[in-house]
Amino acid sequence: MRILRAGDVLILLAGTALVGASYAAFWSPRVEGDKAIISVGHDTVAHASLLEDRKIPIDGLLGRSLLQIEDGRIRFTESPCPGRYCIHTGWISRTGQVAACLPNGVVVEVEGGAREFDAINL
Repeated sequence: MRILRAGDVLILLAGTALVGASYAAFWSPRVEGDKAIISVGHDTVAHASLLEDRKIPIDGLLGRSLLQIEDGRIRFTESPCPGRYCIHTGWISRTGQVAACLPNGVVVEVEGGAREFDAINL
């Protein structure tokens, strides 16, 4: 007895093509942003252009975080939080991307350009 028949292979190929087309339509790369909104807690503390390279110190709930802007992107380089997950997030540059140091209360969101759908709001 054969495990896979011709119809099974056809359905698998069609499903694979459908998943690939969905990925291309809904999760394709986003538009590069041109500014970052930096918040501590519920308060916006800074608007930073991603077009000029610089370092930005931000005082959070636990201490000072350091953000670096370079080549149109931004990242955490220093933070007083224990896990340093914010630093491991790395560079963000596309509209809607977020990096956050939750223990320190610092959140960075890239804005500018058209916002795309993500997995949550489809």
